[in-house]
Amino acid sequence: MSEDFRKIVQKEAVEIALSKTSGLLDITMRLGKTKIGLDLASNFKKVLVSYPNVKIKDSWINDSIKFNINIDHIEFTTHLSLVKKNLSLYDCILLDEIQDVSENQWNYIALSTYNRLYGLSGTPPNKGEKLQFINNYCPIIYSKKLDETTGKTNKDYEIIVHLLQPSNKKDLPLKSGKFWSEQNKIQFFENKYTATRNFKDMLQLIQTIQNSSTKLNYLKLLVSNLNKCLIFVETAKHCEFLGYPSYQSKEKNSEQNLNDFLNGKINKLLTINQLKAGVTFENLNEVVILHCYSSNNKAAQKLARALNYVENEKATIHILCLDNTRDVSWVQSGLAEFDKNKIKWIKT
Repeated sequence: MSEDFRKIVQKEAVEIALSKTSGLLDITMRLGKTKIGLDLASNFKKVLVSYPNVKIKDSWINDSIKFNINIDHIEFTTHLSLVKKNLSLYDCILLDEIQDVSENQWNYIALSTYNRLYGLSGTPPNKGEKLQFINNYCPIIYSKKLDETTGKTNKDYEIIVHLLQPSNKKDLPLKSGKFWSEQNKIQFFENKYTATRNFKDMLQLIQTIQNSSTKLNYLKLLVSNLNKCLIFVETAKHCEFLGYPSYQSKEKNSEQNLNDFLNGKINKLLTINQLKAGVTFENLNEVVILHCYSSNNKAAQKLARALNYVENEKATIHILCLDNTRDVSWVQSGLAEFDKNKIKWIKT
């Protein structure tokens, strides 16, 4: 059933795209977004595919081999290098992971002449300047959401939000030589940001919550009691603290660690804001997220890693959240588009 459903969606998406000169295909994970892009590109003589990172490009190449699709007519470029291309030279431009196209790159597209422009995404932006650009130049023309595919091409899932109480122990040094608690520090930056609405103050608040010793100590305990899991952290220091193999820019063995994880040689892998797309995890049922941003896109990309369909199996996504702080509203916003019946908030 899952394969038949997938083929129906792929055919529908391509047919609708071909009936338009521009548009975004909002395709949730496990429906073959890259295969849809390849099928769409096959209808044109010269195609430019723009991608955010090498994993996405690799998925195009791997799928072209898997499905025996010729890609000699496709030229690849990163989103970053898109501004170096003359868009009018191509019959069709495909923006993969369109949510990662920057405002500067959108400004270039807006000033360019092009024939057809299509976007691909499982997590399009739902607010801000990027959404406005998409609405103006590449509006959604086809959509399949997670709830429509759960039990068909995605396994069922549950999201557990672990509500943690910030420490009130005064063990964080101040320049004055005195000490304040984690709770005091978070409250200070929350009040400061509320008063100033300054990005720098927001960044300090985010970093304080991300680096919470309460979160990190709980994460270490939680992960030790799980079997196979992918763990999303925020910094190299978090990786050092937890001590598991990692996939990150500062780890020279990243690719080997990823392969070992995929092949079952290791059962825990840390990653810093990577592996959100372009990699399929065949036998993964648990994901742990240290910090959930208010962006639904980021949350969806991370938890989707555990949703590869396996009959009668269920994925569990753990999200750590500091109770009675702005962290709660961030998590609520990040999970706003998910089925509330599948979300459990537990106080620890």
